[in-house]
Amino acid sequence: MIKKITALCVLMYLGFQMQAQFVRGIGLFVGVTSSRHRYVNSSTADSSFANKFPSPSHKSAEYVSWSVGILGEFLKYDHIRWQTEIEYCNKGAVEHPFLSPFTNDRGPATVNHFSYIQWNNYAKIFFNEGYRGTPYWMIGGRIEYNLTRAISIYPSVVGALPKITVSPDIAIGYEFVTYSKFKPFVELHYNPDLINKHMGNIAFNNRTWELRIGVIYRPEKKLDKCNAPRFHGSGY
Repeated sequence: MIKKITALCVLMYLGFQMQAQFVRGIGLFVGVTSSRHRYVNSSTADSSFANKFPSPSHKSAEYVSWSVGILGEFLKYDHIRWQTEIEYCNKGAVEHPFLSPFTNDRGPATVNHFSYIQWNNYAKIFFNEGYRGTPYWMIGGRIEYNLTRAISIYPSVVGALPKITVSPDIAIGYEFVTYSKFKPFVELHYNPDLINKHMGNIAFNNRTWELRIGVIYRPEKKLDKCNAPRFHGSGY
């Protein structure tokens, strides 16, 4: 019985040690997003005006919105980590629709809006720590599930978008030095569609920029992991 209890305690201790080395941080962030849609109409210009329907070739104006998420950072290595996230993110486009196929006159601004819940995963590569913080870059992808959509223009194209999409993401970031285990950071993400969506004669894609600020809690400080002796004062 004593041997079983001892073995269980050893296994629990090893498990906690492995978890302490594997889990490097948990955090949250908020962001500002700026996204646009691009349409390419492959029809030639002729008397049928097929090159103007269901949408002419154009890029929309930027749609500015917001995002929020939580993250976990893993792996024991100092310069490369795995970061996984759950994020709520808004995307879309501001359109100025053409009023007539015969002219280039455009109507007032209208919005196509999409909200997503996303599971994001990145390889996170750290550079050497500086005096004020540590720069890093991230490369990975997002699995996006469309929660809601509000479509005001080009519904035959935009309305056909799938509920689940996968898109690449690349980012640069900077984590600031603090004297606590809570570390603020800032990131800039570039999130384009990798492959155009084709609806008849239209090729369609989305591109999103995302600027984040957040904070990550790190259970261990870097100095806690070294084996150097600690000075406790002359009277210790």
